[in-house]
Amino acid sequence: MQPGQSIDVRFRTQIAAGLTAGTTLTNTGVVTWNTPQQSASASASIDVGGTPGSGMLNGTVWHDANFNKTVDTGEPLLQGWTVGLHLNGVLLQSVVTDVNGVYHFAGIAPTNGTDRYELRFRAPGAGPNTAKLGKADSAFTNNLQQITDIVLPSGSNLQNLNLPIAPNGVVYNSAARTPVVGATLTLLNAGSASPLPAACFDDPAQQGQITLGNGYYKFDINFSDPACPSGGDYLIAVTAPPGTSYVAGYSQMIPPTSNASTAAFSVPTCPGSVNDAIPGTALFCEAQPSEFPPAASIAPRSAGTAYYARLRLDGSRIPGTSQIFNNHIPLDPQLAGSVAISKTTPLLNVTRGQQVPYTITVNNIAEAMLRDVTIVDRIPAGFSYVKHSALLDGVQTEPSLAGNELRWSGLTIADDQARTLKLLLIVGAGVTESEYVNRAQAVNTVNGNAMSGEATATVRVTADPTFDCTDVTGEVFNDANRNGIQDDGEKGLAGVRVVTPTGLEATTDQYGRYHITCAITPYEGRGSNFVMKLDDRTLPSGYRMTTNQIQIQRATRGKALQLNFGASLYRVVAIDLSDAVFEPGTTEIRVQWRPRLNTLLEELRKSPSVLRLSYIADTEDAALVDRRMEAIKRQLTKDAASDSRALTIEPEVFWRLGGPPKRPNVPVPGSK
Repeated sequence: MQPGQSIDVRFRTQIAAGLTAGTTLTNTGVVTWNTPQQSASASASIDVGGTPGSGMLNGTVWHDANFNKTVDTGEPLLQGWTVGLHLNGVLLQSVVTDVNGVYHFAGIAPTNGTDRYELRFRAPGAGPNTAKLGKADSAFTNNLQQITDIVLPSGSNLQNLNLPIAPNGVVYNSAARTPVVGATLTLLNAGSASPLPAACFDDPAQQGQITLGNGYYKFDINFSDPACPSGGDYLIAVTAPPGTSYVAGYSQMIPPTSNASTAAFSVPTCPGSVNDAIPGTALFCEAQPSEFPPAASIAPRSAGTAYYARLRLDGSRIPGTSQIFNNHIPLDPQLAGSVAISKTTPLLNVTRGQQVPYTITVNNIAEAMLRDVTIVDRIPAGFSYVKHSALLDGVQTEPSLAGNELRWSGLTIADDQARTLKLLLIVGAGVTESEYVNRAQAVNTVNGNAMSGEATATVRVTADPTFDCTDVTGEVFNDANRNGIQDDGEKGLAGVRVVTPTGLEATTDQYGRYHITCAITPYEGRGSNFVMKLDDRTLPSGYRMTTNQIQIQRATRGKALQLNFGASLYRVVAIDLSDAVFEPGTTEIRVQWRPRLNTLLEELRKSPSVLRLSYIADTEDAALVDRRMEAIKRQLTKDAASDSRALTIEPEVFWRLGGPPKRPNVPVPGSK
């Protein structure tokens, strides 16, 4: 080559298909000349996937459960996180992680001189009270959810600008086992119960942090303030979200293993010990074996739900001795109304000594598995449980008995499951006739709080037809000789009705007999009076009572009564009266009609008779009509007094115009 001459060599290379994106390829050219040989070289580099003149940034956001900073199978990949790209403190653009937790920036201008890029990570829905959950992992400067001092050469495709989060645990619903949104967590000095100052945390927002949709929480304590000494005892305080969905305070269904009233759990001595749920992570302490909240299949208050509220922390090996992991904190939901309950019985009326079947049905309407459910059955006074009669979903299950309460405790009801409980109660001998209500309710086994309303089933205890009731039998007979006693040959009268004051009634059969079952339940020990009346309107025409129309007898429990009624066919003698029979305006009979009364008396003396005394009224005064009828009755009764037979008079008044005439309302002088 002549002095000043240049030669260009141009060629193409094929990149191996197996190289991963971001791999840096360097091509070195070497030139040799003269003897002895001299040489010179120059190199050019490019990243696989990169574009000359620009750069790319890539990374992943995930929950690094085993702290190895590598995405392992089963570890949660975090979708929806916002990654902001800043240059010299100014936001240039932002992207959102995909379903695999991956983000990608392309076409980014290379850095020049002292310019440096910065990445900031933000959880979905994060605000000023959202805690930072992990320290970034990259070849640059890593902070909590931040990577700084990023140098981006031309053509570079930077990989593994990652954010492996490591929360201390999840705040979750103790029943549904799902994360709780909106819970507030505060770290207190266990001795004074005072909140730690913000300076005690690498992220000041962690004090008073509010959980997001994943329920994560985290405390990066730095022991930089006298209020947060290394080796001190600290208490995690949790406040339920605003509203009435959760019970305030720590869970009662899954209480913490350590709390304000117990000794602190020592985190520095935990890693690799029997208290470490994952001994394989020798530098870290885990309260539970999973980074997820306990599954619904894990029983409450078991080792799988253990967590600690009071902790001893120090700064000897941060974060291994300053933080606890998988320390999932439950909150109890308000369970009132989470169970629908019903109680039924096929019986309405029962007697003493009878067994009464009941069915209780409970339905889970909480859309989550419910544990620690107790069915409480409050039985009425005087009723008793029949041993070995209870069947829970067809399986014999005996309750515990305390007073008048039957309890089936520690039950689990799956989502949308219905459980059926059948049992027998027996009515005691001392139970009186009345209505008795059996009440059932579902409550929480741990705290006794109601989980359902109260279901009721009512039965009415009635008299036993054999031992308590009094049956009444009898006969309505034709008392031919009118002596009030049924003699031989005196037959019964059919179709006659007898009634009681309580509304019971019976009609005699073709033989004149009647029967009322359980007509009365007499008082125990002293009995009761029983009253029965014969409806004389139902007697055959012409028959009149020869016995008392109303009869009273003493009734005793379990004994029958017999009440007979006699009636006889009487001759009916009728006499009709009117205004013309009397002197005007008086009760005196006109002279020409007086002999007719003597004729009437002679007719009545011939045989026992009933006198039907009727008055046909027209325009006379109603009071005058009444006085005339009474005057005639007195006179006939007086004249018939010498006869040994009693005279029965049936008075009747008929008005031609349908009623007494209306008189004008003339005011009395001097009245108002």
